[in-house]
Amino acid sequence: MATGAGVGVGLLAGCSGSSDSGSDGTSDDGTSDDATMADGGAVGAFRLLISDQPAAIGDFDSLNVSFSRARIFRASEETEDTATETATADPTGTATADSTEAETTDPTETETPDDDADEDADGGFVVRDLDGATVDLTEVVGDRAIGVLDGELEAGRYSKIELYAESVEGVVDGESVDVKIPSEKLQLTKPFEVVAGESVEFVFDINVVKKGNGGYNLLPVISESGVAGTDVDVEEVGNGADADDTESSTDDDEETEAETTEIDETDRDSVTESDRPGNETAAE
Repeated sequence: MATGAGVGVGLLAGCSGSSDSGSDGTSDDGTSDDATMADGGAVGAFRLLISDQPAAIGDFDSLNVSFSRARIFRASEETEDTATETATADPTGTATADSTEAETTDPTETETPDDDADEDADGGFVVRDLDGATVDLTEVVGDRAIGVLDGELEAGRYSKIELYAESVEGVVDGESVDVKIPSEKLQLTKPFEVVAGESVEFVFDINVVKKGNGGYNLLPVISESGVAGTDVDVEEVGNGADADDTESSTDDDEETEAETTEIDETDRDSVTESDRPGNETAAE
């Protein structure tokens, strides 16, 4: 999902978090992001967008994913040299996995956990609260994306993003269906840089893949993710609330126009015969 996820990752309309919400995030070791900023380190604006690839998304009436938080990993020497990620999907919807952090998507749902402690020791990470930002993946298919985070990051190189969802609700043909996120997080390694005083928008693309035993999996798509305008091109869209407001406004305008037309017709009907041109003499 170019979402992101759009899913450019920084464009979650109606659900965008402010930079304040991002500044109170803490890392798993208890270090506050505020402390990092207070040290005088230069920062740059960072937006996360969510997007989605076609594939099995066409099955869905709606597919709402509510995101709780994002972990953004600083680059270390090792991660700069080796780009890996957990189970991913290519744009056609085929599930793939790398050799170092493989996850299986067979009916047993067996997963191999990654080692967060090692990654934290190498480069560290920051946590950003996404406040339950919700994206309907059916609305961000292809090059469409919606923002979920609008804040700041310390200037420097970053290597990986992990997204955590608090709920996933899929509807197919009017019925709820089972949609899972393997390992309970979406993660991909795609290096990017935040430059002091500048803005960067990272698009986190997500794909929904139909499983052979029924149900669906959500997987990141590394080839369709990256910095907007450099790695990928996306069109930012608003959220469903904005769309509803626009539709409501259009309906109100049409209703007003109809009422005006009706009033004009009523006024014409109320004109008496004596008021019509040519009847002045008869009236006298």
